Amino acid sequence: MMISPVAMSDLLSIPSFLLFHIVWLIHSIRRPLLLVSALCVLTDPLAAGRKLRLVGVSLAYLLLCKDKKWKVPPDVDPASHFPAELGGSSKSESSSSSDGDDQGNEKYREKTVILIRHGESTWNDTFNPGQRNKLLFVLFFVPNLAYAIFAELYYFVSGRDRDSWFYDSPLSVSGKDQIEGLRSFLKKEGLKVGGGAGGSSNSSGGGSGEERAIRILLALGEGKGTGGGDELSSHVVSSNLRRAISTAVIGLADRFSRTTAGDDRDHEDKHDDRIVLLPSLQEISINPDALSILPPRGVACPTWCDEDIVGLPHGKFSSLVDTRYHSGNKALNSNGLLRLEEFVSDVFDDDRLPRTNVVVVGHSLFFRSFFRVYMPRGAVHVAKEKKLVNGGAVMLTLREVTVTAALSGGGKGKKAYMIDPSSIVVVYGGFGKHTKG
Repeated sequence: MMISPVAMSDLLSIPSFLLFHIVWLIHSIRRPLLLVSALCVLTDPLAAGRKLRLVGVSLAYLLLCKDKKWKVPPDVDPASHFPAELGGSSKSESSSSSDGDDQGNEKYREKTVILIRHGESTWNDTFNPGQRNKLLFVLFFVPNLAYAIFAELYYFVSGRDRDSWFYDSPLSVSGKDQIEGLRSFLKKEGLKVGGGAGGSSNSSGGGSGEERAIRILLALGEGKGTGGGDELSSHVVSSNLRRAISTAVIGLADRFSRTTAGDDRDHEDKHDDRIVLLPSLQEISINPDALSILPPRGVACPTWCDEDIVGLPHGKFSSLVDTRYHSGNKALNSNGLLRLEEFVSDVFDDDRLPRTNVVVVGHSLFFRSFFRVYMPRGAVHVAKEKKLVNGGAVMLTLREVTVTAALSGGGKGKKAYMIDPSSIVVVYGGFGKHTKG
């Protein structure tokens, strides 16, 4: 009897399907698993303890985390804080310039933000069909799960407490290929756009939106040896999860090979081009793959795909990652909306991110929620409904308004944020099946 695609989809959505096979597999290997665990504890108790702690943390977040227990505020429309000239719906007669000039009792600012979604992770490879045929995914689910569990056991036995298949899952083989595809696209388009001194990405003038995005992503015409000066117009920021960090390093390797070549300056120098980790970007999920394995302000260790990246010196990975703001995992009582609010505040924080453009490497649920919360409520856009594809990139304008004390009831001015729907440009990939590049 044939199983319809709808019935198959319903089957895959049933949690018991996943739970049954995990319990069955663990039960089948329980005796060797207990023996191996005992040997690990005896031979390397510290590493075993750290690994077991990850199990405890995973269970705590699965049972107690409130990360997805929030809703888009229905009574707050971002457009109501901005005039029509800036993509909003307020009745202001005129808008102030985007450099922060006052207009009445309000101050407007804007930054260009480019979102890049990480490549597929090992967690996705094990539990999600992705682009694979769903029937084949079901048929090979148990073998794939067994492989994943044995990989995790190998990390446990070998004392590799900073490696995990499930916890803070790294890029899979397919995920690395997806990001190599993004890198190849940027390299090809960069050659078309050109990277001479006259092509500074700080210019919002000539060229299409796609061309401007390429200049920003690759820092064309900027940095050392380009004739454009040392000053960069963009920051690269990332989630504190390994698959996002790897995506940033691999996908933007051609940028970093130029902007950091022979760089021995202080890492906090204003000309520095490193990947700034923002805890606010941590994925909105209670699953173990959305928990960070990196200790607070620790050194980011390369995963299997980061050791030898073409164009970057061997061992360059850790020095490219700035962890000074990485404070550890999201709190158990945190939720997605709180981190979205923290993120937009981070974007306009002149101490952390003073440059006018911000390249953001992160996650699908976080990005979709970002569009739902900060796009005007009446705006209809695919970004509100579909996920950005793995390795996809999209550019937008994020605006901030500060309502001064006179209009906010006294005290410190209130800030509001909005994505201008007319500014959204798909650079690579796209949303759902609507892809390009």
